[in-house]
Amino acid sequence: MIGSQDRSLIVRAARKASRLLSSLTPSAGSPRIALVGNCQAQALIPMLKAMVPSAHILGAVSVASFPRNTYANHARLIDTADIVLSLTIHDQYPVEWLRTTNLQTLCGDRLHLIPNMYFLGYTPDMVYLHAAGSRHVVQGPMTDYHLASVIHAYQQGWSPDRAVALFSDDTFFERNYAGAAEQSLAEMVRREAHLEVRMADYIAEHYKSRRLFHTLNHPTAHLLGVLAHRILSHLGIDHYDISQVTQEDYLSDIVKAPHPAVHRMLGLNFDNPSVDRAHVLKPDHTPDLYSLRYYTPQELVEAYYAVYDRHREFIMAYQTHISA
Repeated sequence: MIGSQDRSLIVRAARKASRLLSSLTPSAGSPRIALVGNCQAQALIPMLKAMVPSAHILGAVSVASFPRNTYANHARLIDTADIVLSLTIHDQYPVEWLRTTNLQTLCGDRLHLIPNMYFLGYTPDMVYLHAAGSRHVVQGPMTDYHLASVIHAYQQGWSPDRAVALFSDDTFFERNYAGAAEQSLAEMVRREAHLEVRMADYIAEHYKSRRLFHTLNHPTAHLLGVLAHRILSHLGIDHYDISQVTQEDYLSDIVKAPHPAVHRMLGLNFDNPSVDRAHVLKPDHTPDLYSLRYYTPQELVEAYYAVYDRHREFIMAYQTHISA
């Protein structure tokens, strides 16, 4: 980790990278690209490779791999890249060299900031459960993702059947989540204001006509392809059109369909599947990260209830901010 008290170390690293790059002669049309970010950055790697086969995609530094994502472990990847694509990483992130302000010093004009796509419209009741700085305190079939509507029903002592009925309750979702899609888009516009590559406009225009997200922060292959196209166009790199490359859906392990009430509330024009995809629960009611299955709404609620029975005190204290 590069400490905030030692800015000179960042400067020395930047000079080292400059010297290293000057000694390398990439082939024309074969840029070396590194990424910094979350699962979206990881999923962009195969997309960029498919769209620019001649490019050298060096890999990604994951913000989720703290504390292993030190500069020492990733120096060559970052220092040899012609282009570094990074999400905006705030100044409170614990690995200091990855903070955007420090990456700008380290990478100079090789750094290009890209958007982090996040949309609550399809799943306005999807939440993380945080405790003591961690969101992994309770994991269910959708790992860290939970549904506030289900938590609310559990807290009220309602049966799984009654919890499932909420998914089709237009009044419940209108009362609690009517403005979620618009608010989410407005927040993305705000976060993208300083970026040269933006995606909020595309999401706003197309989210009703085709599915763009599997969960609140897992975009579909199509949307990742649009982002890759915009990044490459901004960089002036010739590339295949996304319609010409295979689009494997890299972030589709967990798929939560919009609830029927949300589908109607938003006026969505694509088919709404009747099942969701999530992890199998092991006998101890923790998710098996290597095994997936499909859940009906009834099965999904029953799985969450079984998990919540093991964490009852924490779940009963959780604030859903739901108006019954």
